[in-house]
Amino acid sequence: MSYPSQPGYPTPQYGQPQPPGQRQNNLWLIGGAIVVILVIIMTVILLVVQRTADTDSSDGGETGGETGGETDGETDGETDGGDGTDLAATELNSAACDAFDLTSFEETFGPYDPDEIYRSESTTDGLSSLSCTYYNEDFTSVSLRINDYDSATDAAYWVESDADYYNEENGYTYAEYTEYGDAGSLYYSTDTSSTSITLHVAIGSLEVSASTILYSNESIEQDPATAVMADLIAQSGDLFADYT
Repeated sequence: MSYPSQPGYPTPQYGQPQPPGQRQNNLWLIGGAIVVILVIIMTVILLVVQRTADTDSSDGGETGGETGGETDGETDGETDGGDGTDLAATELNSAACDAFDLTSFEETFGPYDPDEIYRSESTTDGLSSLSCTYYNEDFTSVSLRINDYDSATDAAYWVESDADYYNEENGYTYAEYTEYGDAGSLYYSTDTSSTSITLHVAIGSLEVSASTILYSNESIEQDPATAVMADLIAQSGDLFADYT
């Protein structure tokens, strides 16, 4: 006699797919963890970027403050003459006629009219020439002429050649002038109504001459007038030092 076999209990099979509900819960956990990690990473990046920007801004403020303050202060002081002086070089042109101090002129010749200054300028082969003539109320004048040459030798040549032309034979009283400049001559001539005086000096490559005519009906003396011309010539050496 045979007996029917009893049904067996199924043996669990490892590695089989999990139930749908449990798998969905795991996916939510993994996704949430990824989101949290991404948020943390983004937060750290934002903090680093913000800190870097703050540092750059702070450094830029210090650099701008220090550099701007120092640069503006020094540049403005030099350009505008912060110490009360004009550091810009005087150009050899007609505007320079206003740069001369005419105190000595007014002390000897009397007041002058700035609107009555005669000005003339020219340029030949890149070399400049300037003439300025200052008048007092009676139109007695002092004329100043400045010529620039290629070399100091050329300027001195024209001054030293005065002795050949402005001498006693030609009606002049001539004397070598050595008080200022590299070469100099002083000569004058007198007639019944006036005395003509010229002071001629070489200053480096500049040839500078000052002249005047004193009339006998005026009270201006020859020596003070010559001192005025010497003062203007000395100022020329200072004003146009870049040319010498």
